[in-house]
Amino acid sequence: MVNNMSKEQDIGRTNAQQMNIRAARTIADTVKSTLGPMGMDKMLVDGHGNVIVTNDGATILREVDVSHPGGKMIAEVAKTQENLCYDGTTSTVVLAGALLGNTESLFARGLHPNVICRGYHEASLMATTYLSNEVAMLAEGREEYLKIARTAITGKTLENALDKVSELCVSAVEQAGSAESVRVVSFPGGSLDDSYLFGGVIVNKDFVLEVEDEKETYRHFMLINTGLDVEKNEENVQVQIDASSYSSYKSAGKADLISNAKRIVEAFDNKHGIVFVRDSVNDHVCAFLKKHGIMAVRRTPESVIRALKRATDSVIFQTVDDISSYTSTNITREKHNDVWHLFVSNNTGESKEATLVLRGATSHTLEEVERGFDDALGVVSLVMANDRIVVGAGNSYARMAVYLRNHAAQVGGRAQMAIEAFADALESIPATIAENAGQDPLDTILEMRHQLMEGNTSVGPDVENGGVCDVLALGVIEPVELVRQAVLSAAEVTNAILRIDDIIARRGME
Repeated sequence: MVNNMSKEQDIGRTNAQQMNIRAARTIADTVKSTLGPMGMDKMLVDGHGNVIVTNDGATILREVDVSHPGGKMIAEVAKTQENLCYDGTTSTVVLAGALLGNTESLFARGLHPNVICRGYHEASLMATTYLSNEVAMLAEGREEYLKIARTAITGKTLENALDKVSELCVSAVEQAGSAESVRVVSFPGGSLDDSYLFGGVIVNKDFVLEVEDEKETYRHFMLINTGLDVEKNEENVQVQIDASSYSSYKSAGKADLISNAKRIVEAFDNKHGIVFVRDSVNDHVCAFLKKHGIMAVRRTPESVIRALKRATDSVIFQTVDDISSYTSTNITREKHNDVWHLFVSNNTGESKEATLVLRGATSHTLEEVERGFDDALGVVSLVMANDRIVVGAGNSYARMAVYLRNHAAQVGGRAQMAIEAFADALESIPATIAENAGQDPLDTILEMRHQLMEGNTSVGPDVENGGVCDVLALGVIEPVELVRQAVLSAAEVTNAILRIDDIIARRGME
């Protein structure tokens, strides 16, 4: 009886592991075909018929409905990769899928999940240490940054204007200092070649009230991180008052609002300007301010307010009582597709914020262009932060694989088999790149191994002609941190999945 129960438990645990592995590999297979410069696109359609066409792994995993917990873990690690390194999500997921796939042969050879986990963990540390100490190179200035941007863009919609886009990305990060300080806006119409860099912040908001002179330029503004309206009582309290009391109540509220408006007018010192307000603005306040040459922009997102502060070295007033002065700047209005936008720049011509203005034929095209720009901006920012790069096109993964095979024997024991399986999984990255280009993945990997053993350390898949080529000579490079994090994240999520031996339904909330 005991033996039968033990067998049933073992079967249940095995089934749970298999289900998790199968679900995770399904997610990996979904994005696998998008990897590399010849990767294919996916069409995502929701229940309302809205369509997204993209080959961005992060977008695909964010938009698809993943119900299995094992699959959700893979999707979550992709999100982490994107947050930390901006790109490399597809590589992370493909690598995790390959690691999980290799566990099946390890199980068949009698390895316990914990042994595999220890081997994978050891392999990830060995590989990334080798990557940082032996494979990584120093970026040699702006030309390397441009190559980084080109590599990130290749295979995406932006590829049609490779040089233009690369220059815009590098210039934007150079001006702003980081990808977080670069905003991207899209204006349908024209072509990608019409895109440009604006040294400041573009606010997709207009004034509450219309202005007579659409081309007027404003020189002064103010940031208020609150509202200019009657505060609403969130408690559901009923109060009975007579008509005269209600009239007095309204008059008092209006008087307070006008008093706040007068304080703003006095702070502008009889100068025309704009006040950006985070929350709502009362109509009486808007009318009063406009009468004195001050235009109000309401419901300005807090992120935009912070960006305006950085761009112009201005002050954010948390309450009306804090208001003391205005900031001098340059603000112009432009209409794009019947929508007014405010272009805010610094008087000095030097801004800590930059905005990439993207142009394209359709909104669908621009959405994918914007995703590509975000990735390129991120990797350029990543390299500018530490100036360390590796050869792209899966080269660094193949080099780590060769290193692990040469040093696996030093570990010994059964963990050695797990380390060798880890090395095989690393080669799935260049193999997939070759496969997606219509080349034979096995021939490509075998040739890469041979070339690497011969000392040719910059080889990668030749996606145009087949076989391998010197991808470093082609300018294919990527941040070392992107690859390092991908390997560590893939190993971590794989081990987390392998350690699960049962799936138990939680008791619902009462």
